[in-house]
Amino acid sequence: SASTSSGMHGENDVARVAFMTFGVLYESRAHPRSQGFIDRIPAALAQAERSEGFIARSYLDSDTGLHSWGELVCPRFLPEELHPNVARTLSLWRSLEAVCAFSYAGVHREAMTLRDEWFRKREFPTHVIWWVADDHVPTFSESTARLEQLHANGPRPDAFNFRRAFDSAGN
Repeated sequence: SASTSSGMHGENDVARVAFMTFGVLYESRAHPRSQGFIDRIPAALAQAERSEGFIARSYLDSDTGLHSWGELVCPRFLPEELHPNVARTLSLWRSLEAVCAFSYAGVHREAMTLRDEWFRKREFPTHVIWWVADDHVPTFSESTARLEQLHANGPRPDAFNFRRAFDSAGN
């Protein structure tokens, strides 16, 4: 069966999980206060790529300066002066369990326990999850729209978090 416009899938579809993390650093990436976070990025990305259930992630092309999954877009709820301090990732996973296992283990878990040292108080979602068809690659525009939905409406089948997750059928 085909995906519906709501993003839900029929029982026979192979669905994948799109996952965006989102935070606003207190200072610029170059500032000493941000260094502990910046230093952990390569290890966290490598941990994700080695994780069971990992499919792919957006990456920054060092030659072009462009992200592989589209232009970075900031949510409308974030004041423009904070845009330069945004840190985010966008990845695809085979299951909700796989992305959850990665998020709460290893260097990523360590970074989450230290996030108050680097990131501003979270008055908005720090991640958004949604199901995509097995042939779909999410974009940053799409993920930002999902983050805005989660922020405005709370967890729903088309934009949710770990605390209130939905399966690919919307349950």
